[in-house]
Amino acid sequence: MKTPGGWTLVEVVVALLLLTVGGLALAGSATHAHAARERALRSALALTAAESWIETWRAGPWVAGPETGAAPAAWGVVIGSVEWTVGRVAPCLSEARVRVVAGIRKPVVATLVTRRFRESVAGC
Repeated sequence: MKTPGGWTLVEVVVALLLLTVGGLALAGSATHAHAARERALRSALALTAAESWIETWRAGPWVAGPETGAAPAAWGVVIGSVEWTVGRVAPCLSEARVRVVAGIRKPVVATLVTRRFRESVAGC
């Protein structure tokens, strides 16, 4: 049976069903995009904190012995921690490992390793 405008009831129901499925798919993709954006933000914060720690370590004085440490970190509403270990690989070569955890509910972990050569010292 056709309506006065020319559409049948079955066509209207199918059109509404397709619109509903499309709307749900759009809502799901928006939620996924928001979660991916939050994860990318935490990853960027963790990597920036690790790189900053490494640059500070490289610019500072030469550390002769092994050293470890940890410190809390906060970037606005994101809370995390920075952990580091510095050890001597050779008499004139030391290595630093930095591990940064950004976020509590869904944490992102970034680990960077670098080495530093001691220059301008006799025997190096």
